[in-house]
Amino acid sequence: MKILWFPRLQFDISKLHITTWREMCIELEGMGCEVRIAIAGKDSNNIFGRDYVQIFLIKKKYLRILSFWIFGYIKFLYTYFVYKPDVVILDIYSVWFSIPFAIISQIRSLFIVDNRTPFYNLKLNKFSIKDKIMKFYTKLSYWYSRLFLDGLTVITNYYKHQICKSLKFDSSLIGVWGSGVNTDQFSPQSHADDNRPSFLKGKFVLMQHGDMSYNRGLFETIEAVRMIDKEDIILVLIGDGKAKNEILKQIKKHGLERKIYILPPVRHFEIPAYISYCNCAIMAYPNIEYWNNNNPIKLLEYLAMGKVVICTDMWTFRDVAGNKKCSYYIKNNNPETIAKAINYFYKNKKFLKEWGKEGVDIIKQEFTWHNQAKKLIDFIEQLQDVKIIKYKKVKGKK
Repeated sequence: MKILWFPRLQFDISKLHITTWREMCIELEGMGCEVRIAIAGKDSNNIFGRDYVQIFLIKKKYLRILSFWIFGYIKFLYTYFVYKPDVVILDIYSVWFSIPFAIISQIRSLFIVDNRTPFYNLKLNKFSIKDKIMKFYTKLSYWYSRLFLDGLTVITNYYKHQICKSLKFDSSLIGVWGSGVNTDQFSPQSHADDNRPSFLKGKFVLMQHGDMSYNRGLFETIEAVRMIDKEDIILVLIGDGKAKNEILKQIKKHGLERKIYILPPVRHFEIPAYISYCNCAIMAYPNIEYWNNNNPIKLLEYLAMGKVVICTDMWTFRDVAGNKKCSYYIKNNNPETIAKAINYFYKNKKFLKEWGKEGVDIIKQEFTWHNQAKKLIDFIEQLQDVKIIKYKKVKGKK
């Protein structure tokens, strides 16, 4: 099976997200598929680490998406006719590349639109004008996909249910493949002998890594740590983002430099070592539609490393960890609620290693990249069978 994949990935922006497509390409090829994937920009830091279809990108506001549509479309058409794929996977930005093929659906490749998560309600419970525009655009993309293309894939069953309900989408035409973990890389055994840096020794270490944005409960978590009067409890944040400077100001304002440490971003293969240093991970995300429709890869990475996680009581977290002791669900992400959860794990720290084993089992059974790739392949084969049946019916009528 030959797969041509055109997501809107950008080397200078999607550094962390590229992990998903790199791992999926590896697993799909291990299953006998041939995959060509497009990424905008140049892989100067060897983030992707493999061949890709390069799309020229103008790195200026408003010109990014325009240049992606223009140069991406040209590159898509050229690659399509040269490569002759069995399956084309687009996203809601590149979905329009399929328009010339919509009218010849009986003889073209299988066309699927993959949208990991909604691009709206990223910050607040109340929708902004941008949220409303993106929600309309997303629905327009789905409507087009339902009428003219072969199927759709999303990241969770929760999101699939919403789409089926709101857009009357046939559930059999929506596949689900979620986030995953490379369990060879994220393994407690591989980092059992790692020594903590000196500033972490003898401490109860809390951790969160990734994008420092305003919708991940970081400010509330910092306030919770400030409220706890225990010198050996510290918080480590790893990453960068729009909220970083404001976070630094909050730390300095309250004199928390010895309780909260911000480390610069590290390469993805280094993350397991840093996770091994912590006692507990925190994901006190706000309960908004964006996160409820998501399947955060960080949660899976923490669990794969045998770490317990404090997380908000919403579908996306419960769907992964259920009622296992590796997770502690907070009803909201108020600082007082977070502080209570931290104290719970602190008081039970002698049990955390045992509780964390439940998370390792969950990941190995359900959330490896191999499992996610298999879900995608199974869905593609299902759609191919449907397409063959439809084609035979049309031929029979003629």
